[in-house]
Amino acid sequence: MKKLLLVFLPFLMLGCAKKEVKIPTLAEKGVQEIQNHSQVWLFFEVKNNDTIAIVNRKNTISTTHWIYNIDKRLPLKAIMPSIIMLQDRHANSMHSEKGMLDYFSYSDTISKRLSFLEFDGVTFKIDGFLSNKFIENNADYLNYHNVHLVFNQNSALINGEKTDRLNFKNELSALLKLYAYDKQMMLHLNFNRNLMYQDYLFYRTIIQNLSRENILINQIEFIYNENEG
Repeated sequence: MKKLLLVFLPFLMLGCAKKEVKIPTLAEKGVQEIQNHSQVWLFFEVKNNDTIAIVNRKNTISTTHWIYNIDKRLPLKAIMPSIIMLQDRHANSMHSEKGMLDYFSYSDTISKRLSFLEFDGVTFKIDGFLSNKFIENNADYLNYHNVHLVFNQNSALINGEKTDRLNFKNELSALLKLYAYDKQMMLHLNFNRNLMYQDYLFYRTIIQNLSRENILINQIEFIYNENEG
């Protein structure tokens, strides 16, 4: 079984190609040991004044877990098409194996180790809808306390109330404590397509670590264009 070496680095190198990925650095704990894995690389590149993601998955094996090493400088709009395509290949190729999951990698400054966030089963919607509109006429969500989180480059909204990166964790924690426990809570995540991957994973790891038995995270994540709708 292949086991990932757990090291604390702000970047990872792809073998003899010596190409560098600057992975996110976060003060949040995650999974810290994955066996039987393959690695996907998304490199940062600027071409014709546009930021693009260069994908390398030459050594991926469908019967393993997949670890996505993504450069933190890439915006979501540059990486989401590739992530969606790779998720489908991992889950639905003829050699896919049940129980093999997808993970994002990052450097954890608390434990000073390479850590991972599982995103297996997440569906990324890029059709312009926000979560509040999506669930409006959907009976599946009526039995939850629904909390809508919207993330932009310079701010976040918690049920329409503006906060910032520094105060987000405390303000969300305080709100979650106010809810009665007669219903489960569900967090709905909306990310501006221009948000950098570093910021996406910053918010995503905080939310993951706040989830409990009574606090669920919608497996649909909404990647929206602020210039549409």
